[in-house]
Amino acid sequence: MTTQQKGILVLWNDDKGFGFVRPEGGDKDFFVHISAIKNYHKGLSRRPTTGDTVRFQPDSNAPDGGQRRISHAIVEELEAAGATDAAPASAAPSGTAFSRIPGLLIKLLAILPVLFSLDVVLRYHNPMPLAAYVFMTPLTIMYYAEDKRRALQHLWRIPNVYMHCFEILGGWPGALLAQNAYRHKLKRGTYQNGFWAIVALHGIAWAVYFYFQSDLGG
Repeated sequence: MTTQQKGILVLWNDDKGFGFVRPEGGDKDFFVHISAIKNYHKGLSRRPTTGDTVRFQPDSNAPDGGQRRISHAIVEELEAAGATDAAPASAAPSGTAFSRIPGLLIKLLAILPVLFSLDVVLRYHNPMPLAAYVFMTPLTIMYYAEDKRRALQHLWRIPNVYMHCFEILGGWPGALLAQNAYRHKLKRGTYQNGFWAIVALHGIAWAVYFYFQSDLGG
């Protein structure tokens, strides 16, 4: 049996769920997928990050001369965090403002841009904002569902930048609904910051629109 080794996570791609571990002594790096990390299926206390200490078992079935892979890994910092910060499995993801929003408010927030777009149609006979929300919302939900499926099957993930592009083009209501329905991307602090920045950007645009409408009406 291959002996256990120890190393440092020198690179981690959180979007795609893989990275590289450099063993002690500076030998050739090992590829590690998130599915090989202990307690991945039960839920990690946080995502792995560059600089974490890893104890690992090299994959003895890797072909000679091919990429060195890890079959089982323990991230020491995750183990320590799990021991001190353990929470009930049913608890909502922490550190996410969205997880504390009631479901009814989520639906109301998601439908507001559609109602606002109807005002543009009635005033200016311009269907473009409405068409953008109506088209991009279900498309974004479909991509969230696909990304969730890939995450569960340990496949290549849809890049976050694509998801944010869908959201900024009018799909953010769909993203809001999908996050609630699939419980997906709620633990991603950086992703959530970007998502809520997009929601705020749309909100500011609508506030400016209605401000000038009231000014013209006055």
